[in-house]
Formats: sequence, C-alpha cells, structure tokens
Amino acid sequence: MGNETVMLYNHKLFNTTANTSSLVCGELSPAFTITGLTCMGTIVVLSVSGNSLVCFVIARFSRLRTISNYLVFSLAVSDMMVALSVLPFDIIYWVYFPSWPLGGYVCNLWNSSFFVFLTASVLNLLAICTDRFVAVVFALRYKDIMNTQIVKVIIAAIWAYSFSIGAILFAVLVPPQDHTYTFELHPAFHGFLLVGNVFVPFCIMIGLYFKIYLIARDHARRVGIISITSDLHVFDMIGRELRVAKTFGIVVVTFLLCWMPFEVINVAILIDEGVESCSMEIADTVSCWFAYLQIAANPAIYAFANSKFRKAFKRIICTQRNELDDSTLKSTNYREGDVQSVRVGRNTDQCSEQDNGESR
Repeated sequence: MGNETVMLYNHKLFNTTANTSSLVCGELSPAFTITGLTCMGTIVVLSVSGNSLVCFVIARFSRLRTISNYLVFSLAVSDMMVALSVLPFDIIYWVYFPSWPLGGYVCNLWNSSFFVFLTASVLNLLAICTDRFVAVVFALRYKDIMNTQIVKVIIAAIWAYSFSIGAILFAVLVPPQDHTYTFELHPAFHGFLLVGNVFVPFCIMIGLYFKIYLIARDHARRVGIISITSDLHVFDMIGRELRVAKTFGIVVVTFLLCWMPFEVINVAILIDEGVESCSMEIADTVSCWFAYLQIAANPAIYAFANSKFRKAFKRIICTQRNELDDSTLKSTNYREGDVQSVRVGRNTDQCSEQDNGESR
C-alpha cells in the first residue's frame, strides 16, 4: 500500500501521506460500535422523517410556498440526502470495520457525497440566515432584494458549487485497494474545504446575528417611549424582529455545538499530523456524530418553531385521523357507526377550526 494511511472512521479527515500502512486504531470496542450505530441510525430516522415532512407541507400548502420557505425546502432536501446517501455508507463501514467491502470507487463516491450534501446543507443554512437578515435590516426593500428569481439563482448556485466540489473530489481521489478505506487529498485543498465550507459561513452567520440582535435590542428599547395609541404595526415589527433574533441565536448555538468540535480537531490534525493517535481518532469520530446531528436539528429550528408549519402539521394529522376513523366506521355495526360518525365530525370540526385560525 506504500504511503497510504488507513483511518479509523472519519472519511473527512486529513491528508494521508504518513509513511505507515497500519491502522491508527486496529479495532473498535463493541460498546463503542453499538453506540455509533445507534447514533447514526437515530439521526437517519429523525432527519428523513423531519425533513420529508417539511418538504411535503411546503409542496402541499400553497401559503407555505414563500420565498423564505424555498430556501427551507432546499435545506431540507440537502439534509435528507445526507441521511439517505452518506450515513448508510457510514453504517456499512462500522458493521464491517476495519474492512471496506464496496470497492474503491464507491469509497470515493462516499467521500464526494459527504462534501456535496453537507456543503449544500451549510450553505443553505447561511442563505436562510441571510434572507432573515435582509427581512429585518432592509424590511422596506425586502421584496426587491429577495424576489423569487433571485432566490432561484441562489439555490441553483449553492447546488452547482456543492456538486462541483464533489466532482473535483471524485476526480482527484485515488481509489483505495485491498478492501481498505483511505482518503488522500492535498492539504491545501482539504484546508479550503474545512475552512471555506464551514468556518467562513459560521463567521458570517455570527456577524448577521449580531447585527439583527443590535437592531432588535434598539427597537425594543424604543417601546418604552412609543405611545400605545401611535401605531400597533410598530409593536408587531418589534415582536417579529425579536422572534427572528431568538431563532438566529438558536441557529448560531446549534451550529457551534454541532460543527466546532469537528472543525477544531480536523484543523489541528491538518496542521500537525503528529497529534494523530487512536484517542484523537475516537474524538474525531464523536465530533462527526455531532456534525451529522445538524441535519436532524434543522427541521426543528426552521419548521417546527414556525406557527404556520405547526398548523400545517396539525392539519395533516387531522386528515390522517379522519381517514382512519372512516375506515374504522366501515367495519362497525350501525350503532357503533353512529358513535364513530360523531368522532369523525368532532375531528373534522377541529381541523376546520385550525384552518380558520390559520386563515386569520
């Protein structure tokens, strides 16, 4: 194998040019393996269910097809693709560790897919933050700055850039041999992927959040000197800004918790390969779990915290419940059917009340 270094697990790690062909960690403990498989399996379930529900309600309800939600839809697609096209390969590798049973080109496809969809996820997240920033800071010009055509261009640019990164990686990576896993990449390019695709977007999001926070705080202070009879629209605007600031705070903290351990460990090893050890590999593996956790957290942050999304979810649940009651009604006798009809009517009334509340 010559100069190749076989990594423990994290296929996103560092330049492999050390003069060794041995595994950094020769084996994994059963407890660690079970923990890893459980974490990844849970993330897959949460991400696929949450993001697919977000995509469904945006496609199903026309009033949710807004400029902002186009970006949320793109984010949900990228997160779901991580869960469907990247994490399954992680699980396969864990099951067969330390062997890689699917061949060199599939290994490179796995590495490339990781960077494609996680890059798209981070950039979609940044685009959503930018959209909210424009809505608060340039409220009067928002529709001119963020119209449908511009958002389509932004989404297309995000995906074009992400797939170009994946295509370059697939072209330059050397397929590993002998059922082993390797990831050989020039340190400069790898550093660009780590810093440019994660750290820089994070710094931009911090800057956007800080600006929104200052504006929201300034407007909140003015509430005390604004007459209650002057303009209720002002209070609505301030409340909206405070909600955006709160959401931004959750975004920044979640991004920090999920990505910073991964960034710190990877950059440290990229700078000094001498710190590479089995303990460092295990720490890097755990940090990768946290990075993956972002794709399961995004639906909760951007969709489930939104009242319109919650109403849409409730409407879907009511519809499914009514369909279930209708099927149950057909299998009951007349008297039981009367009872079921009352239940169906109540459920229908509840859904109608929710729809009326949403329309208001």
